[in-house]
Amino acid sequence: MSEPQDPLRSLFHEAAEAGRDGVVTAPAGEIAARGRRARRRRVVAVVSVVCLAFGGGAATTVALLSRTPAPVGPAGPPPPARPSPDRQPAPVATAPGSTSASTPESTVSASAPPGSTDTPSAPPKTTATAPSSDAPRETATEPP
Repeated sequence: MSEPQDPLRSLFHEAAEAGRDGVVTAPAGEIAARGRRARRRRVVAVVSVVCLAFGGGAATTVALLSRTPAPVGPAGPPPPARPSPDRQPAPVATAPGSTSASTPESTVSASAPPGSTDTPSAPPKTTATAPSSDAPRETATEPP
């Protein structure tokens, strides 16, 4: 079955034949040069992105490291230690005539004479010595 002759269709065929006759294949050197240019553009783009990222990171690092730290105030006394729930808190000694509980620091300053640098020591514990044949049996006691 033959197709009916369409004038528009025949015009398209004539234009396609004319286009095919005018096409010339590019030489291999020109095609290689196009490839080198495209590769060069890609390398430049990648290097530019890497340089921008490195520069941004370096600038951020310099900005963070060049800031002066916030000033720290003077050191104060340590906060009071909180007793553990397993143990009962130890009673705190108070100076004579004092109405409030004192800290260990105030106990030291209240019990030591002015100008004294000695720190109070713990009283000796009561101990018993073993009896010997030479010495009589003695028991040490706490000082009053």
